[in-house]
Amino acid sequence: MLKELKVRDLALVAESNVRFGPGLNLLTGETGSGKSLIIDALSLALGARGGADQVRHGADHASIEAVFESVILQREIGKRGAAHIDRRTATPGQLRELGQNLVAIHGQHEHHTLLDSDTQTELLDAYGAALEARAAMATAHAAWVAASNVLRDLEQLRSRGRREQEYLRWQLDELRRADPRIGEDEELSAERSAMRHAARLAELGQEAMDALREESLSRAAASITSAAALDARLAEHATRLESLAEETSDVAASVRRYVELLDSDPGRLEAIESRLAELDAIKRRRRRCNGGPRQATRRTRGGRDATDESAHRGGPPNGEGGHG
Repeated sequence: MLKELKVRDLALVAESNVRFGPGLNLLTGETGSGKSLIIDALSLALGARGGADQVRHGADHASIEAVFESVILQREIGKRGAAHIDRRTATPGQLRELGQNLVAIHGQHEHHTLLDSDTQTELLDAYGAALEARAAMATAHAAWVAASNVLRDLEQLRSRGRREQEYLRWQLDELRRADPRIGEDEELSAERSAMRHAARLAELGQEAMDALREESLSRAAASITSAAALDARLAEHATRLESLAEETSDVAASVRRYVELLDSDPGRLEAIESRLAELDAIKRRRRRCNGGPRQATRRTRGGRDATDESAHRGGPPNGEGGHG
């Protein structure tokens, strides 16, 4: 029950203190006597929108206090507004929420509460004895929304899994077509370097063979061997020189074969360049720091098989797909 309404500096009202008693209370007076201002003041105390234009001319702010049996609502409007519930700071929204249970304002042409859609729904459902059915429907709808969200997420995961599967299959087909060998890029890089410098390598190889063909080491070995027959202390040196002579002969033969096999065919060099470019492109796309294309083939095949298995089960692979 509203017991008292205090108004200060609101519109034309400098100060007013209206007390209400039990039962029916009537405010009477001529048109323009300020009856509507009392209703406006009560509305402001209940959280209605207010502005500085409602403050009485010459005043800094307007204040309203509505004293109920169970609570006191206060409101100030002006350049700086304020709201209080039982002297504690509050917001206009909190005043409105509390005021809905305290006051129902009936105008000449409207009923304020009936204009509220939530109140309309509550009254209609209560009249039709449908409150329990409404609660059950709300529960069922919430479950349906949750299930729909789960289904949407699963569809997105499955779609992502399919895209990942297609990408992995493309990667594997590319690697199969390239058919890289372990260490192939290092071998081709070495061969390319040799072909690019074939002339200089042949020249240096020939110089090495000429130097190795000199028989100074063989003559030295023969001389020390003869000397060892006279002095056994030279036997170890003779053995070492003989081994060096044999090793030198083997090295000379290997260098000769290397020079003979040097290839400066432009067609072969072009083929090597093309193959290396293909392998480099594969490595860049896989972004592998170690292991090379052969390991990438095994990893891609494993990822594709896992995706195939997941697709067979009707779901996406574990983890999120990506092309990185």
